[in-house]
Amino acid sequence: MRSEQQFAVGERSYLDVDVGAGSLQVQTGLTGAVKVTIESPRADEFDVTQIGDTVSIRENSRWRSGGRSVRIVVEVPVRTDLTVKAASGDVVLRGSFGGVRCRTASGDLQIDEVDRLEVSTASGDVRVVRINGDAGFSTASGDVTVNSLHGRLTASLASGDLTADVVGAGMDVGTASGDVTVDRCDGNDINVKTISGNIRLGLPAGIRVEPEISTMSGTVSLPGAAAAAAAGDATEPRRTVRVRLRSVSGDIRIDRAG
Repeated sequence: MRSEQQFAVGERSYLDVDVGAGSLQVQTGLTGAVKVTIESPRADEFDVTQIGDTVSIRENSRWRSGGRSVRIVVEVPVRTDLTVKAASGDVVLRGSFGGVRCRTASGDLQIDEVDRLEVSTASGDVRVVRINGDAGFSTASGDVTVNSLHGRLTASLASGDLTADVVGAGMDVGTASGDVTVDRCDGNDINVKTISGNIRLGLPAGIRVEPEISTMSGTVSLPGAAAAAAAGDATEPRRTVRVRLRSVSGDIRIDRAG
C-alpha cells in the first residue's frame, strides 16, 4: 500500500517523525511544501498531521513491531528543522537542513548538511558530511564519522570509534572503548578521555599549547622539533590552546595539522 500527502508550509518549516521499524529518507528541494510518501502494508495506520508549519508523522503504537516492510520518503524545503525518533531502521537525510535531533535504538544515520545536530543511538553508525554549528553525539555501540564540523564537538561513546576531519571549535569527548581521531581541531579548549583506545589529534601551527597529557598504559608522541621550531617563529601573538588528553590504556599522538 502507498500513501501520498502534501502540505503547504511557510518559510520556516518543521518535521517531527516518530516511527518504529523501517527506513526513513528526508530530502530537501521543495519550496513552501512538505510531501510525505509512505510505502507499507499498513500505510493507513500512520497519522500524518499539520499544525501551523509543523508536519508530524506518527505510527500507531499497535503496529510497532519488527519485521515489517515500511519505507517513508519525505520532501521538505531547504533548512527545515527536524526531529526523528525511530525504534529500528536506517535514517538518511539528503540536502541541507536546519537544526536536527535524532534518536534511534538500532540503525545507521547518514546526513549531508545540518546547521546544528544532536544524535542519540543505541546501536548504529553515524556519518555526517557537514555541520555548520555545534554537534553532540551519544552512542552505545557504533562509529561516528564527521567530515567537517564548524562548531563545538561534544561526544560520549560506549563502544565505537570517533573520526573527524576538521573541528572548528573546541572538543569534549569521552569514550569507554574506541579510538578518537581528529585530523585538525581549531578550538581553544580540547578535552578527550578514553578508557581503552588511542587518541590522535592534529593541531594547527602558530599556537601556544597548554598540555595536560597522561596515559597509564601506552605511549605519547608529540610533534618533532623542526615543526615546533617553525611554529615558534611567528611574530604575531600566538593563540593559547588548552589540551587535555587522558587514556587509561592506549596511545596518544599529537600531529601538526596542515
